[in-house]
Amino acid sequence: MNPPAALTRLNGRVALRAFVVTLFVYLVSGAVLPDSHDTTPNAYVPVSLLAHGDLAFSPLEAPVMFLWSIEGPKGAVPVTVQGWDHLAPGSDLTFAAYYQQGALHFLVPRYFLVQTKRARNATGEPLFVGAFGSAAGLTALPAAIIAYLFGADLQRDAFAMFRVAKVTAALLTAASVALVFLTALAFITRRRALLLAVIYAFGTCVWSISSQGLWQQTPELFFLSLGVLCVIRGDGAWIRGAAAGLAFSAAAACRPTAAIVGLAAAGYLAMSDRRSLAAYALAALPLGLGVLAYNAYYFSSALDFGQLAAGAAIAKEKTGSAELWQTPAWVGAAGLLFSPSRGLLVYTPVFAAALAGAFLAWKDEKYASLRFLTIAVPALWLPAFVWFDWWGGWTYGYRPIVDSAPLLAILCVPVIDRILARPAWSCAFAAAAGWSVFVQLLGVLVYTPPEWNARAVDASGAAADIDLPEYRARLWSFRDWQIGYLIANFSALRATR
Repeated sequence: MNPPAALTRLNGRVALRAFVVTLFVYLVSGAVLPDSHDTTPNAYVPVSLLAHGDLAFSPLEAPVMFLWSIEGPKGAVPVTVQGWDHLAPGSDLTFAAYYQQGALHFLVPRYFLVQTKRARNATGEPLFVGAFGSAAGLTALPAAIIAYLFGADLQRDAFAMFRVAKVTAALLTAASVALVFLTALAFITRRRALLLAVIYAFGTCVWSISSQGLWQQTPELFFLSLGVLCVIRGDGAWIRGAAAGLAFSAAAACRPTAAIVGLAAAGYLAMSDRRSLAAYALAALPLGLGVLAYNAYYFSSALDFGQLAAGAAIAKEKTGSAELWQTPAWVGAAGLLFSPSRGLLVYTPVFAAALAGAFLAWKDEKYASLRFLTIAVPALWLPAFVWFDWWGGWTYGYRPIVDSAPLLAILCVPVIDRILARPAWSCAFAAAAGWSVFVQLLGVLVYTPPEWNARAVDASGAAADIDLPEYRARLWSFRDWQIGYLIANFSALRATR
């Protein structure tokens, strides 16, 4: 492995340029991924913190995140309240007016919220938090503060709120691209490290999904990439360990399964650098305790994670069973790696090289520091494989395991020189990379959640929702597959998008 001194000014400038160019591409469309409801709580977290001083939401504060009913001539009718000053359907009265008259009633929170044990002191309203925690949303706080300083009303302007979240997502994802480049530089030439970074940036679902909205996985990608860089290239036992511990604990705060990667990294440090391990553990502790304190404050139990509570209800609705870990591992693995409409190796076939790279990492001592990734990646995949909806609901590609993308890009390092040294392998690699980029560009340009995921497939016009058991076989069909559908209907979908 090259020494850390290889991080020269020139390489730093190349990394910065990679970040800037990637960020420009991620933002150039100007669009916000539509109907990505899972990201709504994350987008609102900084707004709630700045406006109310907490991380929770109430129905009166954020009505769009709840379901309501309005009294009409024919009885109560369910409605979506986009904002209190919006006009109710078929009326010249605002939702606020209907609420003041007692004709608008709160029903239930949307699926992505979980009720807490707390209430607003002033009104007694129940408080809810995002089912996926608040750490990912907090990464948008700096952008939200800047938006407020420039006069944006994020509480009333939902578009501005989602724009702040989108910019944050693009910044974090673009930064992870620069980190992958710097990590790869420890082993291969600048050009080849940049090639792998470009493939990661534009040939994976981090472009079509992660950079377009503030999901759990979006900041997790950044923190995982940072943690790996610190472990592999960190200079000095305490700095290396502390920086890595802080990065991996931040990733786990955003998405708890990221702790698996952190544990694999800790195992590597335990065998190679005990002093770094002590710093690692100390630095990881504060954020870990912070997550437990958050759970204890809002749910009265440090080990009560909102996603597990919300997941049971969603699992019951989608599968008929409240069991969260009900999918046979082989089914989830086949689906997320090979199925036509969710498979990693269908959407990003260039990552087949990572499998060879993982094998070579154990054969060549030069790549010993990458071996913990060969353990971390399958361990990170396993919870997604056995989760009740392994397919990730309405999404594009392999979103449930997209957080492994930077790790897979780095695992391509041991094999990239061998591939590019052989014309046949090089051509195959180029073809796989070209397809990977094309598929992601397709998703950026025309994907919207309802299209394909719940499209009509017969003359009845009924939505063939892949979340329903009777339509789930569509995930395995090459006759009715997501990529093919977007290609065949590109013009029409582009016009509606």
